[in-house]
Formats: sequence, C-alpha cells, structure tokens
Amino acid sequence: MMVNSQQEVNALNFRIFISALFISSPIGAMSQTLSPEEIAAMVDQKMRDMNPYQELLNNPDPARSLAAMEIMLGTGDESLVRMALEYGILSPNPTVKRVAFETYLQTGPIFSIRFDGSKVEDGDFPRIVRDLWNGTLDADMVGYWRIPVGQYYEVKRCYGVAGDSEENCFVTVNSDGIFLTPYYMNGRAIVADDGSLSGTANLQNVHEPLPFTISLID
Repeated sequence: MMVNSQQEVNALNFRIFISALFISSPIGAMSQTLSPEEIAAMVDQKMRDMNPYQELLNNPDPARSLAAMEIMLGTGDESLVRMALEYGILSPNPTVKRVAFETYLQTGPIFSIRFDGSKVEDGDFPRIVRDLWNGTLDADMVGYWRIPVGQYYEVKRCYGVAGDSEENCFVTVNSDGIFLTPYYMNGRAIVADDGSLSGTANLQNVHEPLPFTISLID
C-alpha cells in the first residue's frame, strides 16, 4: 500500500510541476485572453527587437530614411547591403529607387545579364553570347554574361568595367534610364517592380533586339 501511495504522490508532484512550468512560460502566459491592441503592441515590439535596422529604414523622416539606406549600402556587410538594397529598389519613390541603385553601383557588383534569345532567328546570336564576357547559352537559347562594375569616371559620368584601363562606359544612369554599353552591347533598362533591371539591347552582329534582365536582389 505504501508503494502505491508514494507513486500517487510522485505523479501528483509531476503534474503540479508541469502545470507551473506551463503557466510560467510565454505560451502559458498567452493562454490568457489578449485584446487586439495588446497583440498589436507585442507584434510591434517583436519586430523592433528583431530588426532595428529596418526601423531605421522606415523612419518617417524621408531624409533620415534615405541616409540610413545609403550608409547601410556602403557598409560592406552582406546582410545590411541586401536589406537596404531591397528597401530602396522596391520603393515606389523613384528618387529613393535611383539613389539605391547608384549607391549599389559604388560597391562594385557583378552584373549577370540574362538575354532571352528564344525568339531570335539571327544565327550569330549563339556565337556572340558564347564568345564574349565568359558567356554561356542554354538549350532554350537563354544566354548569360557576367560583367563586373568598375570605377566611376567623373568626366564621362558613367561606371566602367572592372579592370578596363580604357575608361569605356559600362553603366550610365540619367533621367532617361539606365544604359548598359559594354563591348558589343547597347541596351537601355529600368528598375522593374520586381526589383530587377529590365530592358532591351542590341548586340553587335545580331540584327534583332534582345530582351534582357539583371537581378539586383535575391
């Protein structure tokens, strides 16, 4: 009989321990009824705790928000650069979008230019894509060039190709759009709603215009 009584006591103590643990935990505490306002306040606090950098970008003062974005883009920290670039490139404000893109150019990114040649009939397209800029071409006639952005040339007001000593323009940004002019290419693009550069280009010896895109954010 003593054994059974001791087992019952142990079982009771275990249940009491589990109940106390549950009540003291966040889940137990949240089992109480919360008002929508209390939940909203908890969500706001959680977001602030998780991402103080996002709070800087979302500052209601446009000047401070823009400054935060530029500073974060220039840190060299991958996470901060990605966060700031996504904020700026996806902004509905064209000024913020342009500043984000131009500041990003200063970091020397490598542009992966995707050409859609699926409807191109010109037989020179595969050769041109493969022969230049370490180009590749898949079975669907989609070609890729990878070109690194270099330094800014003040006189020409453009960015060159990294390692190019001849100071040829690669990327030019002005009120008419974004122009890409590496060797054998002349294209114009805009920052699309999905955060990519999207436009049309002419490649030398290819007698049809080619749609192209460049992903800016993952």
